[in-house]
Amino acid sequence: MIQPERLRQLQDLLPFLKDSGSPLAQDFARNARLGRIPAGTVVFVEGDECGAIAILLSGAVRVYKASLTGREITLYRFERGESCILTANCILSQGQFPAVATVERDAEAAFIPRPPSATG
Repeated sequence: MIQPERLRQLQDLLPFLKDSGSPLAQDFARNARLGRIPAGTVVFVEGDECGAIAILLSGAVRVYKASLTGREITLYRFERGESCILTANCILSQGQFPAVATVERDAEAAFIPRPPSATG
């Protein structure tokens, strides 16, 4: 559970937290977990299952495809206040992550676990 003081600090970045009585804010406070991810960490590789979606509070993540020859093409990056659309798709479709995601700058994130109804 995220402590009330930390939730207040996140309100500018995540405006839905301003109404602490709303079901969404309460679910977030109860279920989300904060964590740090150092630069260079590979978060997902192609074929991974997605257990949580992250909203970046700081840092940057690069999402890319790699060929068999080792060449890479960047699909997109996401940074502070953003999340990965491929992770959301992976959770909603109960599929596998279709690319590679690597932390480029030390990151802090709020991790929201996949809901039980979305477990394969």
